[in-house]
Amino acid sequence: MYPVLETERILLRPFVDNDYTDVFNMVQTYDRQNEKKQFQHIKTLEDARKLNDGTIKSGNEWIILHKPEQTAIGWLLCANVGSVDIRKKAFIHMWINEEYQNNGYGQEILKKLLDFIFYGIHTEAVLANARNCEKAAYRILSTNNFKIYNYVPKNNPEWPDTLVQFRMTKETYYSNHPKAECEYNYTPPEKKKSPYGYSHPIRKIDSIQYRKQPTGYLCGQAVVAMLADVSVDKVIDVMQNDKGTSTPVLKAALSYYGIKTATKTRVKYIPGAALPDCCILSLKMPGYGHWSLYYKGTYYDPEFGVSEILPFNAILCDYWEIIL
Repeated sequence: MYPVLETERILLRPFVDNDYTDVFNMVQTYDRQNEKKQFQHIKTLEDARKLNDGTIKSGNEWIILHKPEQTAIGWLLCANVGSVDIRKKAFIHMWINEEYQNNGYGQEILKKLLDFIFYGIHTEAVLANARNCEKAAYRILSTNNFKIYNYVPKNNPEWPDTLVQFRMTKETYYSNHPKAECEYNYTPPEKKKSPYGYSHPIRKIDSIQYRKQPTGYLCGQAVVAMLADVSVDKVIDVMQNDKGTSTPVLKAALSYYGIKTATKTRVKYIPGAALPDCCILSLKMPGYGHWSLYYKGTYYDPEFGVSEILPFNAILCDYWEIIL
């Protein structure tokens, strides 16, 4: 978990449970006041907790507090890119409530963040995105020596909704801030060395022992635990994550145990099609996304138990075949 960072007007501290209520209130207010709805996927407080679009990742974010009022005004993300060590590449994302924009807070926060990233974590490169229509974000990145390296889509760089991808290297930052100092020397958790591999996996999967997820966020860890036949706590230790899991994090955990997938990415499920003998399922539940497991005709769901059918109200979106 990151340390508390502080500027003249802003306090950045790691999320605590009550902060998600503030996030929910902020995004609901924003969408009510703006014609272009940015947070349609956040309809409940539980959606704000999960934020499974990746905006907030456990342990990689700060809530942004306005010091004079101790009011939450946004959030700040600094995460690794996929399974790449954060000391190689870091991705940042900042969202500030509209009421507090155009007051220099973004510049103030970004300066503190970059000092921490380049002088505290010693990251080699920082990535950030802004759409052409997001003029404040575009401007703040451009004026702080970030360089454009890609457009999505590539064939329409001038379109207002085109995503502009920015990058800054440590050499660029050091040359412009040669005397910058950071009071923190942050060391990211080291990736655990695996004793397994695809040629010598942790086990041959010929049965599944059911494991229930201990909390509402540990479905991914529980699925990997069932496949590897280890405890959920051991998978948490391997993932170094006790919250929701993204596809890259899940893939890295499978790789650690030598569990091989048939494809590099998930496969979209066609309704009515037969599933492979063993596969991880990506389900859409009312209000949240969910990982589950299918093995030879039986669903081993970390939240809902063992059944011959999908959980009630579940929509099967994608699957990821496990090679037995």
